[in-house]
Amino acid sequence: MVEENPTDPVLVLDKGSPEEIQPAMNDGGPDPGKESHHNALSGGSPVDDAACTSASRFSYAELEEMLKRIPPNSDVALPSVKMFEAAEMLVSGIRGMVQQRDLFSNLLRISDHMKVFVSQRMSGEEELRSRLEQAEASLSAAWRASEESAEALKRSQDDNEAFRIELAEAKRREEATEARLHEAEDETTQLRGDVRQLQTEELETKYQKQVDEMYLFGYRCCMKKHGIKRDVPSIPPGEEQKLRRKPFQ
Repeated sequence: MVEENPTDPVLVLDKGSPEEIQPAMNDGGPDPGKESHHNALSGGSPVDDAACTSASRFSYAELEEMLKRIPPNSDVALPSVKMFEAAEMLVSGIRGMVQQRDLFSNLLRISDHMKVFVSQRMSGEEELRSRLEQAEASLSAAWRASEESAEALKRSQDDNEAFRIELAEAKRREEATEARLHEAEDETTQLRGDVRQLQTEELETKYQKQVDEMYLFGYRCCMKKHGIKRDVPSIPPGEEQKLRRKPFQ
């Protein structure tokens, strides 16, 4: 804030002439030129010193009219030149006060703008903070999702490895089953060969039996035809066994 410097003129009575008034200004008063420069920098409208001076300056014609209205026998002291200077200094002080008031108004307006800017900046910071929190939450959710996906991928890899092991075992079991199947097929083929051989031998035996029966039947018919009633074998005893063991052709 700008320190207030009073610019009110102080009227001091001159010791030499009691009618004359000597103005005394405060040394710490604001400079009109500097205040107009501050107004230009602060964004306010600068005050026209010449216009204020011309508008506030006393008119001698009006003063003359005012003096004519004073009665001749009045005890009122006539104004001196110092009184006019004091009046001009008073007007200048009032003008400085007006400029200082405008400066304070500009400063207040600037402070209001700064408050609005700070509030907007704070609201923007709050919005950025909320966005940052949302981004952190999204990042945390994405990180958790990535961890879950990594765990799911690891589980799927473990499952794939287990499936691969089971598939290898199933292939080994299938190969063993195929080997046993081939062995069973070989055994079946061998059994079929054995069955065919047995059937062939059985048929040969039956055929031989039928041949023997037909031979005996023909032999008996021949004996009956020739009147032979008793069969006397003429085969030596040792050759009979050989003939029985010899296959029929």
